[in-house]
Amino acid sequence: MSLENFFYKKIAMWILLLTIVFSFIFALFFGALVLRSTTARNIASIPSLLKEIIFEFDHFVIDVDEFDDQKGFKKVSNKSGDLSGYLLLSRFDYKKKRSIVELVEIKTEKILNTWEPDINKINSYSKLPEEVFFLRRDHSLHRYRMFHPLLLDNGDLIIHSSSPLLKLDICSKVKWIVDDAYHHSNELDAEGNIWVPSWAYPIKTEGVSLDYNNKAVNAFEPFFHDDAINKISNDGEVLFSKTVISILRENNLEHLIFPVGENKDPIHLNDIQPALKDSKFWKKGDVFLSMRNISLVMLYRPSTNKIIWHKQFPWVNQHDVDIINNHQISIFDNNSDDFLKAYVDGSNETLIYDFEKDEVFSPYREGYIKNEIKTKMEGLSEILKNGDIFVEETSHGRIIRMDKKGNIKWQFVNREENGKIYKLNWSRFLDEESYASVVKKINEKKCNEK
Repeated sequence: MSLENFFYKKIAMWILLLTIVFSFIFALFFGALVLRSTTARNIASIPSLLKEIIFEFDHFVIDVDEFDDQKGFKKVSNKSGDLSGYLLLSRFDYKKKRSIVELVEIKTEKILNTWEPDINKINSYSKLPEEVFFLRRDHSLHRYRMFHPLLLDNGDLIIHSSSPLLKLDICSKVKWIVDDAYHHSNELDAEGNIWVPSWAYPIKTEGVSLDYNNKAVNAFEPFFHDDAINKISNDGEVLFSKTVISILRENNLEHLIFPVGENKDPIHLNDIQPALKDSKFWKKGDVFLSMRNISLVMLYRPSTNKIIWHKQFPWVNQHDVDIINNHQISIFDNNSDDFLKAYVDGSNETLIYDFEKDEVFSPYREGYIKNEIKTKMEGLSEILKNGDIFVEETSHGRIIRMDKKGNIKWQFVNREENGKIYKLNWSRFLDEESYASVVKKINEKKCNEK
C-alpha cells in the first residue's frame, strides 16, 4: 500500500468516534495522574522545557503586562533627596540576550558601569557534575542570572547564578571562582567576608540518606537541596560551612525540617544577614537566616552552633531579612499561597519584628496595597534612612521607592524594546554617602577592551 493510499484510506465512523471517546478518557486519566504522579508531571512538562531550551531567554519574560507601558525609569518626585543614590541593577537585557549588572545614578539615569562577564568561559572552569547542575544549559550566557550583585569597596562585584561564586573586577574580569552551587543572597559581614547559601552536593548532612542522594538525576528530578550557610573570605577561601538541617537537628528543632513529608527542597534558604555589631539581642558575627519553605526566620550563632531565636509566621514564604537597628529586623513577606505558591494573598508586605516588645507590625502595608506589589517568588526590600522603602518586585520586573503611604518617589520597569517585561535578579539601592569612593574609582576606570 502506498503512503498516499494509507493516509486517504476510508475508515468506519464508529472507529473514529470510538477513538475520540478513548482519547478523551485518556486525557482525563492523564490529567488526574498529573496531580498525583511526579513522573506524569515530568512528562507533561516536556513541551514547556523544550520551549525554554529552544528559546533560551523566554523564561525571563513576565506573563502579565502591567505598569501602563512604562519602560525604564519614571520619576514622580522632583526633590533631590528622593532621587539621590545609585541603583545596582541586575536585569535581563533583551538586546544583548543576557543578564547584566549596571550601576545607575538615579537622578540622571546615567549608567556608570556595566558588568558583562564571559559566562560560558566561566562555566568551563567548573567541576560541578553536569548531570546534576546543567551549567551549560541552565546557566549558559542567555540563561545566567547575575544574582544579588554585591559591590565591594574597590569596585569588585560578587555574583552567582545558583552556580559557582564569582568575584569580578570593574572591567568584568574574573578574579576568583569558588566552585560550588551558591544561590540567593550575597551579604558582607563586619570583617569583609561574604555570607552566601549553597546546595551541598553530595549531601553533607550526617544521617540524611535518600535514594536520590548520589545518583545521576535529570531535569525533571532535581537533586535533594541540602542547604548550607557559608562564609567566604575576600580572597575566595571557604572559612565556614554548615548545613541548615544539621543546625536545626543539633538544636533540637528537627521537627521543622520535613513538615510536609518527602520534599526535595524542605528548607529553601534564601537569605543570610550577618550582624555587624553587638546589641542586647544578638552579637557581632551572628547571622539571621530566612527559610522560605518552612516560613522560618532564625538567629544563629556560628561560634557556638546555637540558635538564639527563631519564629514562624505571620510571614509566609518570606524572603530577605534585614537588621534595622539594635532591636528590630525587617522581613519581606511574600504572602504567597503556602501550598502551591501559585498566587499572592492580597499583596506582599514588609513586616517589622521588634525584639523588645515581641511584636510584629506592618508600617508599609498601605503602600504595598496601593501599588499592588505582589511578586509570588523572590523579592526584597530595604528601609532607607529617611523612612522610605526600596522594593524589588522580582517576578514582575519592577523596582519602586515609596513612602509608608505608597507615594512613589521613582519607579523602574524592566520593559525591553520588544514591549515585554523581564524578570530582575535582586538589585540593590546604594546611598551616595556610603558609595562615593567606589563610584569615584569606577569613574576613573580604564578597561582594556581586548
